[in-house]
Amino acid sequence: MILKRIFKTYFDSNMQKENLWQILSLFVNKLSIKKDIVLVLDDFQMVSDEFLISTINYFIKNMPDNIHLVLLTREIPEIYLGELAIEDKLMLIDEDAIRLTKEESRKFLIDTLKLNIKEEQIISMIDASEGWIGGLQLLAISAKDNRVQTIEGLKMSSRVLNDYITKEIFEYLSEDVQEFLVETSILRYFNQTICEKYNPDIDFIPMMAAILQKNLFVINIDNNAAIYRYHAIMAEYLKSIFEKLEPDKKNEFHHSAASRSCELGDYEESLYHLFSIKDYEKIMNLILKMPQTALTFSYLMKVPMEEIAKNRDFAYQYYFYYYASVDEEACRSIYHFIKLNMKGDKTFEAFNRSDMFFSNDWDFQNVNTLSLEQIKALPLNSITTAFLLIKEAYFLYANSEFLKALGYLDYAEAVYQKTGNIYIGYFVFSEKSQIYEDMGELALCLNLYKEMEPMIFQVKSLASSYYIGIAGVYLRQLSLDNAFKMLENTKKCLTGDANNIDRAYQYTLAEYYYLTGDDTRTEKLLLEVMGQEAFQNIYYSARLLRYPLYREQHSELAKNFAAKYESMDNLVKNMDCDLLYTSIQYEFGNKEKALDLVEALIAKARKMQNKLKIVEGDLLKTRMLLESQGNTRDIQNLFIEAVSYAAEDEIANPFWFEQKTAHKVLGDLKTELKKELSEKEFEFVLRILTADVSHGIYGLKKREKNQNDLTERENEVIQELASGSSNMQIAEKLCVSLATVKSHINNIYGKLGVNNRVAAVNKMKTAHPTANQ
Repeated sequence: MILKRIFKTYFDSNMQKENLWQILSLFVNKLSIKKDIVLVLDDFQMVSDEFLISTINYFIKNMPDNIHLVLLTREIPEIYLGELAIEDKLMLIDEDAIRLTKEESRKFLIDTLKLNIKEEQIISMIDASEGWIGGLQLLAISAKDNRVQTIEGLKMSSRVLNDYITKEIFEYLSEDVQEFLVETSILRYFNQTICEKYNPDIDFIPMMAAILQKNLFVINIDNNAAIYRYHAIMAEYLKSIFEKLEPDKKNEFHHSAASRSCELGDYEESLYHLFSIKDYEKIMNLILKMPQTALTFSYLMKVPMEEIAKNRDFAYQYYFYYYASVDEEACRSIYHFIKLNMKGDKTFEAFNRSDMFFSNDWDFQNVNTLSLEQIKALPLNSITTAFLLIKEAYFLYANSEFLKALGYLDYAEAVYQKTGNIYIGYFVFSEKSQIYEDMGELALCLNLYKEMEPMIFQVKSLASSYYIGIAGVYLRQLSLDNAFKMLENTKKCLTGDANNIDRAYQYTLAEYYYLTGDDTRTEKLLLEVMGQEAFQNIYYSARLLRYPLYREQHSELAKNFAAKYESMDNLVKNMDCDLLYTSIQYEFGNKEKALDLVEALIAKARKMQNKLKIVEGDLLKTRMLLESQGNTRDIQNLFIEAVSYAAEDEIANPFWFEQKTAHKVLGDLKTELKKELSEKEFEFVLRILTADVSHGIYGLKKREKNQNDLTERENEVIQELASGSSNMQIAEKLCVSLATVKSHINNIYGKLGVNNRVAAVNKMKTAHPTANQ
């Protein structure tokens, strides 16, 4: 009331400018009373007149101690504040100090404004406001419009919000500042280098000085590099103005931003601008140049399928990346689209029959595999060429041309080493591991799985095929505990779709149940699997059908297989097919034919240096000779050859299948075998024949060094070792003495058969690939 009377007195009089100093002196004296007075001047950024500023400086210098002056302004005022600062009478409250936290923002919306909307809208509003309480209030007004369903619509749908920014902020700016703000609104971040490349006409330093002076909702996100971005609400407002520009002008700005971002190495920002204007031609070219990561893959998937026919490299990689994501339905659509729209392209022959990755009907009769020279001569980039090499290698592998297939994969691996493309690396190692598994090179196979393991944490879609693949190797080695863990990991990754991974899981699970002696589950799963369309193809079914055959069950399945085998002379039949057909002929009484077939199979396996088929063929022939009372020396030599090929890579599964034969030979020829076999080889056979039916070959001696046998405390210690903790840090975390930690570590080394912490951690990871995920 005091201030009101004072102002009324002076403004009712005819106050002249030349008399203002005298009046101002009287005004200051009148304010000197015992009560505190708070004087608030709002929108102080509007005060620019030099004379008026000088009067305010006079007032500030001479105002009595009971006056508290509050200036509300968008800019640092032109008045002199130095003396107040020196006397510690100045308090500056900037935007950071008044920015609400997320929790404060939530309370403001719910408790103060009583806003009753969905939680996801609350979260979006808090994120959009970035702590600006005015922005929250404006967004809340917009939210009360029931027609607004999304936060994107919520931000700018309200005329109140638009009008506020226009009237209170934008209209007071000079034309050049307005133009700068609108033009740069599409940049998600900017600095001097970016802006000057984006628009050379911009005089960045004075422009940013003016903008920062006015506090125009610009946020500094990197002080050292002077990188800025706009507040989310201001950015949306500016973009709404940008969208009103002519289409050609908008495209020009986005192309310029994309080009500048690409020059600076920010491919993601460049793609953002290209997608904004749907320039798919440039998008595809850029993606092909980018480092191939999971992020690149996500951008690749945003390109509409109808665009991919314009770029053959992109089209083929588009297909293979969808295959990597285990999306067989998408693969099927893309393959047929490419076949329809690109069949006339001279590169299509290399891509043709890529549907084998999702097709159940493998017909290799008319497949003409391209030579390395033909593939490398195609006008394709190295990444696409590598994918096609992987595909052609698979056909060679299916034809049992293992060494030639590995040669193709070596060329593809060179591309991986050069580019770091994780998908190429994974497919190369995965395919090589399958070939090595079929050849019985299980040590090489497991080494490849070690190479592949880090990849599954970078690209999650690869995990299921990794786990199911290594489970199959463990079954070959009769490492049933490890196989079960990998099958459990696979199960967690399955999506429920009836795809190749799901079929491989069922197939391998049936093998596991058979080996552990679970006849009920084996039979149930076997009938389910054999009823699927995919397993009507003998290429798929050969390995699985041997289970009922060896149990002398389902003779009708054996007859059907034999009939299909005999009627498909012109089609590829792998050595699993040959082995099963030979076994069927023997079981059906065609013993001479069976003996001729097994001898041919062993000879072929020896020529190909296929350890697995040598072992399986030798044991089958050994059984035939034993039952026909054949030559003892031949039996002995066959068994010795089988053991010598099997022991090094621990190929245990064939001996488990032929355990009656192995027991008989070991009982009859134990003395002779001890002389001919090394101690390691003889002990290997004994371990198989005395294995725990539930745990396999590692159920006895090798389980002594399994990480499961560590105590609870020792497991805690090894987890700390894996995280890189020192002995002292472990002692402090586990609340034990340093001597106790050392004792635990020594025990761990002894149990795991290692002599240092790195080896111990690696041993733990090998036994538990999912540890520390």
